[in-house]
Amino acid sequence: MQNYCDIVPDATGWVYVIDGVHSTSYFHTVELAVEAAKVQLMRRGRFHAGVFRRLGVDGKMAPIEMLPKSGIPKAAYHS
Repeated sequence: MQNYCDIVPDATGWVYVIDGVHSTSYFHTVELAVEAAKVQLMRRGRFHAGVFRRLGVDGKMAPIEMLPKSGIPKAAYHS
């Protein structure tokens, strides 16, 4: 079974959803929400098992691509 960590918009910013439970904090960017979700998953010992997704403008969940080895979302990387 695949474990998902969803990043979804909230009235106050972005939140992550793990096991159907929204984070109690909100984040100003998707990247900050992903980093906070990673920390939460590491605390639970489940970081390696998760797939990060974000809610798109079309209402569908799309995978968040990470840079190889760094775990940084591609959207956060600025060359």
